Amino acid sequence: MASELRLIVVDPLDGQLERAFARLEELERRWSRFLATSDISRINTAAGVAVRVDDSTLTLVATMVEAWRDTAGAYDPTVLPALVANGYAASRDAAHHRTVLPPGATVDGADPARIALDAVQRTVSIPVGMALDPGGMGKGLAADLVVAELLAGGAAGALCCIGGDLSMAGRPPAPDGWFIAVERPDPADGTLVTLAVSGGGVATSSVRSRRWMHAGTEQHHLIDPRTGRAAQTDLAAVTVIARSGWQAEAHATAALLRGGDGAIALLHGHGLSGIAVHLDGTVSATDDLAGVRALHPMGAVPCTSA
Repeated sequence: MASELRLIVVDPLDGQLERAFARLEELERRWSRFLATSDISRINTAAGVAVRVDDSTLTLVATMVEAWRDTAGAYDPTVLPALVANGYAASRDAAHHRTVLPPGATVDGADPARIALDAVQRTVSIPVGMALDPGGMGKGLAADLVVAELLAGGAAGALCCIGGDLSMAGRPPAPDGWFIAVERPDPADGTLVTLAVSGGGVATSSVRSRRWMHAGTEQHHLIDPRTGRAAQTDLAAVTVIARSGWQAEAHATAALLRGGDGAIALLHGHGLSGIAVHLDGTVSATDDLAGVRALHPMGAVPCTSA
């Protein structure tokens, strides 16, 4: 996931923190597109053939397809060939870890509806020419899974933050909720607002993070599935509060692609809360957040796109 990890656990039992970090490392090994031995890489290189995978990977791929449907295709797990073509083949944290695509992998005609899952045989199959990338979805879902496992294991409350994608549930450390600091699109500019969240997921999608130069042009990691190119939008970042980390991630991407004219209406339509920061610095928010004031309590967990 190439991201900083942060866990807050309320009244953990012995060994829970260590097991949670080990679980996150396990999910990284299974889901990373930068590791040749991961389930995701094996699915991609064996396109056209059913690949036996871990139960967590079945959950991941099913969730990716669900997110694609829920966002009407704005989140698309098949844009990996476009990312690689635009110069994002190597991990940011370990350049020797690289994405290797099978010959002919392309975004043209890729249809997530054709991804086949067999829960009995525990297999995933994708059509020849398709390649999957969990992207931020993997971070959000991994946080959801670890939080659920911590509570099931006896913790009173838990928050998991993976590169700014957060999931939280149970009893928070403070009576007012889990304090989440929404950073400005350029984190060096400080915190935009701090929210008290009772539970669920929070994620930010931004065109200001994960930028690089390729073929003389500055690129970013948000691919517009309609064009197969880096998205053109008048928004710098969108932060979404949803029922889970993966939903927040998917709809933050969808809202950012929708642009300033439709991002907030899109969130309203899905019953979600969120904040959109325009390229000119102006801020829009869903009705329930329109009057939120900037509060900065100690210990707030940062939410920024990484």
